Amino acid sequence: MMDYVLSLILFIPLIGAALTLLFAKSRESARIVALTASAISFVLTIMIYLQFKSGLAFLEFQFIDKIPWMSSMGISYYLGVDGVSMPLILLNAILCPLTIIYVWGENKQPNQFFALILVLQAGVFGVFMALDFFLFYIFWELTLIPLYFLISIWGGPNKDYAAIKFFIYTHVASLVMVLGIFALYFSTGVNTFEIPVLLQAFSDIASPEMRVSIFLALFFGFLVKMPTVPFHTWLPDAHVEAPTAGSVLLAGVLLKMGGYGLFRVLLPMMEGLGPYRENIVTLMATLAVVSILYATFAALAQKDLKKMVAYSSVAHMGYVMLGAAAFNYMSVSGAMFQQFSHGLITAVLFMSVGVIQHSVHTRIIGDLGGLADRMPKLAFLMMCGFMASLGLPAMSGFVAEFMVLTGSYLTLPTYALVAMLGIVATAGYHLWAMQRAMFGGYNEKLGEPHDLATFEMVPMAILVLLIILFGVYPGSVMEMFEHASTIIPGVMI
Repeated sequence: MMDYVLSLILFIPLIGAALTLLFAKSRESARIVALTASAISFVLTIMIYLQFKSGLAFLEFQFIDKIPWMSSMGISYYLGVDGVSMPLILLNAILCPLTIIYVWGENKQPNQFFALILVLQAGVFGVFMALDFFLFYIFWELTLIPLYFLISIWGGPNKDYAAIKFFIYTHVASLVMVLGIFALYFSTGVNTFEIPVLLQAFSDIASPEMRVSIFLALFFGFLVKMPTVPFHTWLPDAHVEAPTAGSVLLAGVLLKMGGYGLFRVLLPMMEGLGPYRENIVTLMATLAVVSILYATFAALAQKDLKKMVAYSSVAHMGYVMLGAAAFNYMSVSGAMFQQFSHGLITAVLFMSVGVIQHSVHTRIIGDLGGLADRMPKLAFLMMCGFMASLGLPAMSGFVAEFMVLTGSYLTLPTYALVAMLGIVATAGYHLWAMQRAMFGGYNEKLGEPHDLATFEMVPMAILVLLIILFGVYPGSVMEMFEHASTIIPGVMI
């Protein structure tokens, strides 16, 4: 079975989605089938995580599943994992079943709702596993479809606008990215879409200008997906209008596809940029710092709690870009860990906001207050999420940001120091929002809110425990990231 374990992890959610959509007509059967399929993928992911071996060479992969597909063009069904992808596969395997449990009470077209979550899970698995650029692009595009429908059918009052804006932004960026992929394929002349082969052949392209053009086309596709300022405006609208499950998976795993592209594709290409390399590093570092500061102060100005969390995601992904730009093993491994950590933290935050919305029917911070007295379980878990997001020691967010900023200071000291300004403002908007929403006098206009239901509390509590676990003992995934960062060509050790 281990010869095909990646295919099993990938296709079981798709099979579950088909069964959920076609045969699970009741809410009970839909959610049970969906949870079962997602749980099986989780168990298989734990199996490969426990058998995963760090210490392999650059572009050496494990659990490879390779079948020729369109041989005349060098396209194959090619899956594999390494230290860059394994923790993100684990993250996806954790978040999806927990999200299904969290939305256990979904009543509106439940079979379609849960089927779309499973398709989204499969698409993200495919992006992180694919080692053929053509296959990578198919899964990249596949993730757009379920999230579009989750927003447009189950979203808020402006759901159509948000869904279309999300689709246009990300699809146009994907088209630019695929132009870069085909330019890389034809320029190298190796007649294969295998990612490892094309990355190694990139430096052999004769024209430096062509290498830079290919790099920038791919870079643009990943920038929009992360997203990075100024290509971020689709994200707050998508989050505000998306159902809670859509927001959790969008911030938790879909944004990580852009960061994954940085580490899987772009960093190994940096050595081939020649005289343009320093300009690219400057561009990446500038975009990172602008994203951190702009999104942080934008979050500070928000009145909608969910929009505040959305902008915080943009800022935190800016640290991923900064760590990649610094290009030393500490900053790069910290940036990789930031992706993993942020996926857990932001899930807690969006789940918390979703509970508030469902319970008191508003997310406006000024209209809230005193919820801790009426919703103590939510207050505790939400406070844990906020503290992790602002970088409290002993939580995973601290480890990630400490490594990114320390590593970045070694090679990009000015940018690192400016980025540190965002930490102060980040603490400010988290504490301000928590104080306004949870403490003080209770607003009687909110009625009688209910505290967390069991199906809401369980996934949030599990996520908080994982945040603390990876904050106290980050080595369980950091070992993979550290080794992966040290073997990328050109990364300073």
